[in-house]
Amino acid sequence: FHLEGSDYRKQWYQRRVREHYYITNNLSFLRKMGDWKTPLWGCFDDIGSCLITWIAPCWTFGKVAESVGENCLIYGVLSIVPVLHIFVRYMVRQKVASKAGVSESELMSLLVAFFLPICGDMQERTQMGVDVMPRF
Repeated sequence: FHLEGSDYRKQWYQRRVREHYYITNNLSFLRKMGDWKTPLWGCFDDIGSCLITWIAPCWTFGKVAESVGENCLIYGVLSIVPVLHIFVRYMVRQKVASKAGVSESELMSLLVAFFLPICGDMQERTQMGVDVMPRF
């Protein structure tokens, strides 16, 4: 059994396309981000807010929590408590997504809260139109 080079490549390509569609369709719960105003990696779109969030993420998180009806001070403090911060950030991200009409899976919100909290804060801040720059 011998395949010509072009036949082998054609079969290989067709198999890869089928695998891609299988993976894409069966992992759709991970692909529910798309209605956010900025991508998750859009942290640097507003460099001033990015610096404030990097220096004091509890400030930005508290302001975002306030935009969805929570207490700014309490949630800002809870966002720096080890272990509890993951749950609190997850809850606020779900509220932001719900309020903004973004369809995001609970798993994705949990992953962002755990692995990328600062990028998530910036994305949520932009989505809710929160201004974190202090005014003197």
